[in-house]
Amino acid sequence: MVFLSHTSRQRTEEELGPKEHKAQGIRKQYLRRVLEHLEVLLNQAGFSVWWDRKDLHPGDPIDPTIYRALNQCRAAVVLIDVDALDAGYMRREVNILTFRHVEHDLHVVPVLLQVEAEQVRDSALGRETGIDVQLALHTTKKQNQQASRETAERIAQHLVAESEAWQRDIRSPANKWIDDVTLCLEKATTNALRRAVETLGLDVAAWERSPEQRWEIAAALWSADRDVVYDVIEDVAHQLPVGLREKIVEHAVPLWADLQAARTVRAVAVEGAGAGGAVGLATRFLRLGDLLARRASAGSRRVYVAKLSDVHGESTIQDLVCQSEATLRRLMNFPVETPPDEVTAELRRRPGQHLYAVLRSDTVNPATTTAVTRELQNKFPGIVMILLDHTGSAAWKAASVRPAFDDFTPERERAARKFVSDMSDLSGSKKIEVDRDE
Repeated sequence: MVFLSHTSRQRTEEELGPKEHKAQGIRKQYLRRVLEHLEVLLNQAGFSVWWDRKDLHPGDPIDPTIYRALNQCRAAVVLIDVDALDAGYMRREVNILTFRHVEHDLHVVPVLLQVEAEQVRDSALGRETGIDVQLALHTTKKQNQQASRETAERIAQHLVAESEAWQRDIRSPANKWIDDVTLCLEKATTNALRRAVETLGLDVAAWERSPEQRWEIAAALWSADRDVVYDVIEDVAHQLPVGLREKIVEHAVPLWADLQAARTVRAVAVEGAGAGGAVGLATRFLRLGDLLARRASAGSRRVYVAKLSDVHGESTIQDLVCQSEATLRRLMNFPVETPPDEVTAELRRRPGQHLYAVLRSDTVNPATTTAVTRELQNKFPGIVMILLDHTGSAAWKAASVRPAFDDFTPERERAARKFVSDMSDLSGSKKIEVDRDE
């Protein structure tokens, strides 16, 4: 499905004055023609199209319906005219699309309709969404019937040419997470769900009209603050059967890491595809490193997270590499006798499958950590190392290591450990002690 983002808002003549009101009418007529031509061309090419004029019907809950389409589309066209530059609702749409573009490689095509790139950059749309940094399609200055057809044809040609890439199943890990949590909420009472809506700060009236109420709550949980997540899960968990309670806690525990930290890890994985990368986390708690990787991947089954043996000062670099290699081979089901070149070749054939390794290295010098990381990245192409060390470590000064948090203070670490421990207590299974290393 291709999502068409645009603004059809029209201001009155009193707001704009006669001359600008007439110009606006011409712009909107041109935009409608582009949309109509584009829908026909994309349908002829075999693609489905979503845009509000066609797919929103009387009685539909507007926000949930559009939000679902934004999260399910596989490509999006953002049609930017003068009216779009300060359109608040369109900024909300484009924020979701640019997030999916960064996190999950969603194919987003900005199209400039009689506006310049500089105007987008200096506008509220550009400042708040980051759409201005993406390569845009520029169109003719004309706004007649022929020009609208040519613009639609150019957009369609681009999407068809790039379709092999964007038609792949890019169903995001975040969407899978939301769907899984939605299933966990099936046994929660309506009153508990309504309390969750209020805690999450959602519009209760709009939520009550939504045909997918549990999905709306799960989607809000994905991006909520940690304390809000805990309050919702604590209220809901005791109503769920043991299996679902354990499942929803398992999904929620990685949310101790905020979205920005998860994005950093995800960006290192995407940017380093085939070459690997390293992320630093100022803690010695392996579980926090493990959960950070799981938040970055939303628990995707195509992601492996290995907790490697600690790097100790008395071990040689080769010893450390061999121990770590054995752990990674077991995790990925490679027999010990598989030659290294076969392991490398197999991993290079799995471009969408990320491999994270959490390595605690606070007892050795940074040079040893760097050497071990480099050797593992050579043996396991694309591996992302999450390096755990103390706050003042010189390892964080290496250009090759990106900090997951700008400032992961001892206070934030304590809060994270307490969240993980408290959350595990809700599941009814064995509690994770707050001060336990693992």
